[in-house]
Amino acid sequence: MYFDILMLRVLSDQPRHGYEIKKQVERILGGRSINNNVLYPALRRFEEQGAVERAAAEADPGRPPRNVYRLTDTGHDLFQSMIRDADPALLADDNEFQVRVSFFDDVPPEDRLRIIAVRRDIVQAQIDHLDSLRPDAQSEPWGLRVMDFHRDNARRELAWLDGLAAAAGGAP
Repeated sequence: MYFDILMLRVLSDQPRHGYEIKKQVERILGGRSINNNVLYPALRRFEEQGAVERAAAEADPGRPPRNVYRLTDTGHDLFQSMIRDADPALLADDNEFQVRVSFFDDVPPEDRLRIIAVRRDIVQAQIDHLDSLRPDAQSEPWGLRVMDFHRDNARRELAWLDGLAAAAGGAP
């Protein structure tokens, strides 16, 4: 779903043709390549939902015309709905959570706090799970190192989440 959020966000700036959308999203993702078999079906799906409108752009000499996609009011509403979605199954994924945080400027404070609270519960559950496994892993020193690494990262994330909550206007 985070890929859909990024596509809609890129289109919220200005109408673009598919290649421009692809390159902008790839830039946001740090150069990770996006397959056209993912991009164009998503654009067709958005078009069917009324989230984007397609128009043929003027063609360069010797080239076929490109379709230009424009975000509609429905698309803007869909973008808002997606970035406010606090489904724990989604927010357990780092990319899903981080994309939402990236667009917190577009999210009301109460929704920011709700998203952070859901993610905080997920991270705390990870820590609790690792702590429950620790007694049985005492005979596996390398396994303990891996567990400690993940637990320490999760604890750092809790501190970061607490900072996000404070910046969003509420206590963790």
